Amino acid sequence: MAKVKDVSEGVRETARTVRQSPEEGQPPGQALAFLRDVVREAPLPSLLVAFMLGSLIARR
Repeated sequence: MAKVKDVSEGVRETARTVRQSPEEGQPPGQALAFLRDVVREAPLPSLLVAFMLGSLIARR
């Protein structure tokens, strides 16, 4: 049981580090920072736009 808890904590810490790394490495206002903010505010419309762009690219 203790090993499962240790592994679980390790996975959580790794996930937290992975989430924080891109945010710390980019200054605000750049294209990826803007895109990340838009996706966080409106995930469904962003998914629709990504799907439409993917469909357009796949047809070519």
